[in-house]
Amino acid sequence: MDIYEKLIENPLFFKWVYHPSQEIDSWWNTYLKMNPAEADQILQFKRSFIALDFPQEKLSDIEKKELAKRIILGIESIEKEKRRSQFLIGFTRYAAIAILFFSIGGIFVYLQMGKQNNEWYAEETQIPSHLEGPVLILPEGESIALNKTESSLDYSNPENVLVNNERKLLPGNNAEKLLKNQVIIPYGNRSKITLSDNTVVWLNAGSRLIFPSEFSGKMREVLLFGEAFFDVSENKEMPFVVKTSSLEVKVLGTEFNVSAYPEDNTVQTVLKEGSVSIRRNNSGFFESDIILKPNQMAVFNKNTLASKIYDVDAAYYTIWVNGLLSFDDQDFNRVIKKIERYYNIQIRYTDPLVGLQKISGKLDLNKNLEEVFEYLAKVSSTEIRKIDNNNYEIK
Repeated sequence: MDIYEKLIENPLFFKWVYHPSQEIDSWWNTYLKMNPAEADQILQFKRSFIALDFPQEKLSDIEKKELAKRIILGIESIEKEKRRSQFLIGFTRYAAIAILFFSIGGIFVYLQMGKQNNEWYAEETQIPSHLEGPVLILPEGESIALNKTESSLDYSNPENVLVNNERKLLPGNNAEKLLKNQVIIPYGNRSKITLSDNTVVWLNAGSRLIFPSEFSGKMREVLLFGEAFFDVSENKEMPFVVKTSSLEVKVLGTEFNVSAYPEDNTVQTVLKEGSVSIRRNNSGFFESDIILKPNQMAVFNKNTLASKIYDVDAAYYTIWVNGLLSFDDQDFNRVIKKIERYYNIQIRYTDPLVGLQKISGKLDLNKNLEEVFEYLAKVSSTEIRKIDNNNYEIK
């Protein structure tokens, strides 16, 4: 993880930019003194935000991260130009970034374009403004509460859909329009969905899946925001495609896991069995697809738009389907994010640097939260304290 990614993930960075205080300033001054090699980049990154002069209340946390990614791309672009041309030597990085993002209106256009790119599918499947639990949203906008933390949907017979093993008469596709359903699973919940082709999808906490009542045409397409494990029914004449905001994964019949939460900096695709091809959205004509083999993981970085392939044990990334969580030399931050999503809680650090340590172990998420925290505290050498019903602190 480079310095810019660490800054985006550090909850104190945006507080330092938008809500400075004596305590926050003191913390960062100490950090800069202890890490002098990073000081120039950190201060330059901060100046880039301040130069834009955005009102804090107009940007959501996700939009701040999106803006940060654009600044990083600008920095990298300018650095490349500096290396190619002597004329740019006299410009400082932060001045160039300020010019690059001079038009505030242009940045808001970018943010809105990002929203449209992520939500182009939602014309008929809007999310309710007050979502209290897992829900199935039908094509015409009607909502059906799933009412269970471990819910299930079965579309293998579209005329008699099973919702939590109870039959429901739901609208199917018609000749004029391919009707789309939307399942939203908030944090603290999970769902098992059987699609019309008998493909089985396990949808993890904090995730959203868009799918048709029945597949037709040359492709079987679904859209995913969050994390899901797919056991795809084989059909060589009709490939199965999982679309995310950053890339698409195409298969014929296989088992794989995709983690594509909007707030994460990476999209991870892990192959358990079979073969998948991965293509970045808006990729160039000459850009090749990535082909995964079993027990390989492709990690797409949203900041750099680059992908890397790793040899892994796929079981570590798919075992969550059974209510288990395995981690091997993984950032404490990433493990805590999964815990927050699974139990629908918020966890903060008294020292964000603690989240960068590597930990290994296995958790049974079916146990109560106190037991989970006791184990996490042991493997991370920390203390996890309860603040109130849904908020905890790592010390």
